[in-house]
Amino acid sequence: MQKKNKADLALGISAAGFFCTFALPESFAFSMVHHGFLAATIGGLADWFAVTAIFRKPLGISYRTDILRRNRSRIMDALVTYASEDLLSTENIMSVMEKQDMAQLMSAYFIHRGGRERVRQVVDAVLLRIANDLDTQRIAVELTPPIQQGLSSLAFEDILPEVLRLLTQKNHMERLLNSLTLIGGQVVESSALQQVLREHIRILRENYEKDSAGRAFVLASMGLTDEKIMSILLERVKKQLAKIQQEGIQADSDLQRGLSAMLYNLSQDERLRELLRDRKDKLLEQVDLTGLIARWLEMNIKGEEPFWIPHVNAYVDKLIDCFIGSSDWQNRFDKGVKDFLRTEFSKHHVLIPGFIRERLNEFSDDELIAFVEGKVQDDLQMIRINGSVVGAMVGMGLYVLIALAERMWG
Repeated sequence: MQKKNKADLALGISAAGFFCTFALPESFAFSMVHHGFLAATIGGLADWFAVTAIFRKPLGISYRTDILRRNRSRIMDALVTYASEDLLSTENIMSVMEKQDMAQLMSAYFIHRGGRERVRQVVDAVLLRIANDLDTQRIAVELTPPIQQGLSSLAFEDILPEVLRLLTQKNHMERLLNSLTLIGGQVVESSALQQVLREHIRILRENYEKDSAGRAFVLASMGLTDEKIMSILLERVKKQLAKIQQEGIQADSDLQRGLSAMLYNLSQDERLRELLRDRKDKLLEQVDLTGLIARWLEMNIKGEEPFWIPHVNAYVDKLIDCFIGSSDWQNRFDKGVKDFLRTEFSKHHVLIPGFIRERLNEFSDDELIAFVEGKVQDDLQMIRINGSVVGAMVGMGLYVLIALAERMWG
């Protein structure tokens, strides 16, 4: 049962007891109970009137009643002043904040409350929004001149000869020859090479035979058709490549010396340098570098999951791990947060009264009364119950004192 109902029940019992004890035989005990009920009824009614007068007009009496409604402005001013200058003063707020270890709270958020994932999501969302809003064409136009200048100044014609000289070294030469034998085996098996060989064998055979019937007869009698000749040639090449792969490249072999000499001569050939320089300049003139840069930015920087997202997440995780494991970082974070909050509270504390007043003004008179009454109703109803109980005890006590006085001095 709610306390309001209990208070009403106590008042009802007091009034009913008062009226019911009128008809009881006149005796000390019955009279004491009767006066106790009378005092309880008076006390309950007085407290009911007092409690009700705070929120409305009891029995329609308007003098000094309906206190909240009549004094709303003054009460609001007092509440705003008390809340802003006492409860929510900068000193009180910071005294509470100083007791908290901001760094430990942040570490616990990262470790136990999913803070790491949320931070990554926020960082990814912000960076993706920035990346997808980029004007790639404008960026490409701005990047093209320095990139083009860098490519023009890059001496490709000096790099390739240097690479060729490096390949003549023994360890590089062995790897190069092994690679060439593997590639050679694949090339020999290709249909394109066989088609070219077949065509050249046909030309050579026709030039060899010309108008000589004897040569044609000898080739025919030996079964040396174009296909046969090509088969014999390819078989010889395959056996040689297989032998090289099986036995390895011997040091100072003719093949190694020949390839090394060819690479060295190419590295010293000035015509190669001139050719490379000319090709580089022409290529830079023909290539739409701005378009290439813009397309690369569109394909690699933008999108829902660009290549750089995992790297950003790894960097964020590294920073979080450093924060969790570094007392220096945590001390600086704790001090920085508290200094920032103190500065902001001091700077903007004048706004707090306005916020409180604005929130309170959202309540109409009836809503404000209902809100306050709902918060203190239980305590106020206990006042009514206590009034009835105390009134009954005082009434019976006074009756006993009066009765004793009459017997002693009556």
